[in-house]
Amino acid sequence: MAKSSISVQAPLYQNTNIASLELLRGLASAVVCLYHFTNGNDNFISEGNWVKAIAGKGWLGVEIFFVISGFIIPYSMARSHYRWRDFPLFLLKRWVRIDPPFWVSILFVLGLNTLCALYLGPSLAFPWPRVLLHFGYLIPFFPPYRWLNGVYWTLGVEFQYYLLIALFYPLLFHRRTFYFWITTSAFIAISIFNSQPAFFFDYSMFFILGFTLFRRFNGQLKPWEFYLFSAVIFWAISYKFSLQYLIAGFFPWLLIAFWPDLKILGLRWLGMISYSLYLVHLPLGEKLIPLAARYIEGDGLRLVFVLGLFAFTLVLAYGFYLLIERPAMRWSKLVHYGDKSQPRSFFGP
Repeated sequence: MAKSSISVQAPLYQNTNIASLELLRGLASAVVCLYHFTNGNDNFISEGNWVKAIAGKGWLGVEIFFVISGFIIPYSMARSHYRWRDFPLFLLKRWVRIDPPFWVSILFVLGLNTLCALYLGPSLAFPWPRVLLHFGYLIPFFPPYRWLNGVYWTLGVEFQYYLLIALFYPLLFHRRTFYFWITTSAFIAISIFNSQPAFFFDYSMFFILGFTLFRRFNGQLKPWEFYLFSAVIFWAISYKFSLQYLIAGFFPWLLIAFWPDLKILGLRWLGMISYSLYLVHLPLGEKLIPLAARYIEGDGLRLVFVLGLFAFTLVLAYGFYLLIERPAMRWSKLVHYGDKSQPRSFFGP
């Protein structure tokens, strides 16, 4: 493992591979998966079990993902010299990267549900309006329809984020810090008074933490500005949420800011398949864990089953990554925007 701190004046593009991001993705996806496997069914593992208690904090991996996204999306946009006129191509690039695996995972959910209906008895019906509302991530806007896969709500938040950052990027990452302070302060104020978990502004503080890291990484924030603004965001997170949310934001902040080259081989591999793992793990757990509960007694054997299910899910996710996600990544790279002839710099005079 290697350590290095980010120089405030370091050019953005000297290091295009930030190893700690893959590590964080891998860790976040693993803890979310284990949380659902151990705590998704209240009666599978007893409440007093210490493994269940520890894994019970795994849902905080979602907030880690939000911080990562707050950093890596503007990082990618800056490398491509994004301008407002690139809005349609930016959305197309994100759609090609995210949606093919998303829609194949929906087919996976529908197929798994059909198999369970055939062999294990009645299962949930999926009316077509509910299915079609997943296009454009519209489920939150049409209650009482619910996501086919419980983790999809975060993809809806991410999609809203893509729309907003494509619109506000020139202000958020203008060379003049004043615009950054004004825009992010407005976002934080909205977040503090917002309490609708299905929408971006409920979690915008975590994305803004990623913005702050990016401006530091690109040398656009002086050290005192970076620490002051980070402190403001941490205060806002603790004020609105709780200490555990603050820790979930602080951990990726610490690694990206001070150990960007940190490498742990297994977690980097998990990071590579993290999106695929995130998409497929919950449907498996929701179907197989209740089945296992019929035949397996005792926490010890049930935890062994959880480990086996986790290993099986990793294999499935890796196959999903190779067959579905990696081709989508290649297709996404075919979509280009920005002026490549210009020097790599930001908006504004």
